[in-house]
Amino acid sequence: MNWNQLQYVITIAEEKSITKAAQKLYISQPSLSLSIQALEKETGVPLFERSRGEMKLTYAGSLFYEWAVSTLHSHTQLEWKLGDIASGSRKLIRLGLSPHRSERLLVPVLERFYSMYENCDIQIIEQPTYILRQMLEADQLDLILDISSPDTINFESELLVKESFVLAIPDSLCPFSDPPAHLSSSATLVSDSQAESVSETSNRNFFRNIVKSKKEDGISATPQIHLPALSAVPFILLSEDHDLGKISRKICETAAFHPNIRCICTSSNTAFSLARRGMGIAFLPEIYARTTSFPDIHFFTPDHFHDTRDICAVYRKNIYHHAQFQALLALLREIVPAIYRAA
Repeated sequence: MNWNQLQYVITIAEEKSITKAAQKLYISQPSLSLSIQALEKETGVPLFERSRGEMKLTYAGSLFYEWAVSTLHSHTQLEWKLGDIASGSRKLIRLGLSPHRSERLLVPVLERFYSMYENCDIQIIEQPTYILRQMLEADQLDLILDISSPDTINFESELLVKESFVLAIPDSLCPFSDPPAHLSSSATLVSDSQAESVSETSNRNFFRNIVKSKKEDGISATPQIHLPALSAVPFILLSEDHDLGKISRKICETAAFHPNIRCICTSSNTAFSLARRGMGIAFLPEIYARTTSFPDIHFFTPDHFHDTRDICAVYRKNIYHHAQFQALLALLREIVPAIYRAA
């Protein structure tokens, strides 16, 4: 029995055909058949049976297949470990994350990483959560920076930060009555139907003063806002298959608030760009408020909703992770929480 024979069994089982397996393995069909016959003679049991033109595993074959997959996997892991020791060979880390996190989190991480390791390539794949998860499960990614994985058996979801949610409100869509009369000590804006409206210029100045006051007073929390006060203002929502799309609808539902939806899109960056152009108010991840500074748009949190979601480094369990991977993971642990804490 040798390593090639283990791979032969795996390939035939997956292709369900000697002919297709031989083509995939780049060997002749007679050679492959003889090798399997020799293996069956050595083990003393048939590993395959032909049924309706397909090669199917016997019960013994199924047990052998599972052992072969595990053994070849362990062999590969050992080769990687020995390779790390024997040489400084170049490594590849396939990192997946959503575009808005890539834009706002990766630069300081990669700057530090490449100051320590030059012999490692990082391939950055920017996709929404459901695609990143599929790619990780298919071994097309080594690590994703995203919400935790529901598969706790095969994947480690290492918590980096608990993320809250904000509303991005442009100056041009400020609908409030005289804000100073309704501003609480926690910087919460509420509506007052009895108050007189103020001019757009006053509203804009008030928004600027709120943000300026927050920074000067050293308050780390984003000022809060009462959602029903925004009933007449257009909203930009993410689609319902987007994680934040589901969350934003939950935020509205818990406030018994029905947003005036002007636009639905599939990207947080697109929603933010539209909000900056005055197209509507957008629900966004907290990281926008921590890393974005524009005079024409400001961030608030809903005063009734305090749920968060876990942002994690998600990677496969029980496999060997080389030194470069471990270093990148350590930098994510250090830098990502620090960026979220920044005021």
